[in-house]
Amino acid sequence: MKIQPFTLGEVSTNTYLVYGLNGNDAILVDAPDGIGKVIRFIRENGLDLKYILLTHAHFDHVMGLTELSKEFPDAEIFVDQADSCFLLNSGEMNVKLLSESFPFMLKAFRPYLDSLPTDYRFYGKSILSFSVIRTPGHTEGSVCLYDEKEKILFSGDTIFSGSYGRTDFPGGNQGKLFRSIRTLLSSISDDTLILPGHGAYTEAKKEKAFYGLL
Repeated sequence: MKIQPFTLGEVSTNTYLVYGLNGNDAILVDAPDGIGKVIRFIRENGLDLKYILLTHAHFDHVMGLTELSKEFPDAEIFVDQADSCFLLNSGEMNVKLLSESFPFMLKAFRPYLDSLPTDYRFYGKSILSFSVIRTPGHTEGSVCLYDEKEKILFSGDTIFSGSYGRTDFPGGNQGKLFRSIRTLLSSISDDTLILPGHGAYTEAKKEKAFYGLL
């Protein structure tokens, strides 16, 4: 497995291109604005984007979907069903979030949301080599993607290095998030590399110590 990280967009969102699993097939974890850099990398390296896996559907993780779906119309987009509300009706829930919390961003971001794709698939218990671990709290439909063999966890905005995602947006719940984090960390090995939706990577052992699980 090869992983090419990118930090993109107005709020410095991490996205990860995963490849080297099956020929030229590639997987993208999350799709922020500024996605052109990822598209160029895919083209320059002769990769074939097969899947776009969303850890959750907040605006800063989905605004690249429109451009990606035009460039790679056969790529399947997966999201947890509980977060599909952020993608429907021209991203209505994301527009509401922006209006209430980041009104200065709404004018610039709304065009990305007005033209979101409409064809999504919902996660089951696993996808490809990843276990889908549901971690409600940041959003109701937040998930983490765990490859036990490779000891890699894509944690979205559930857990960061020494921190965690906000819970003051629609669908957020701090109690649920803390329970999700403890359950998540208890289910992965200490030497798992955690690749979050924002900020630097971390390791499970460090985060287990931070949350008092060691």
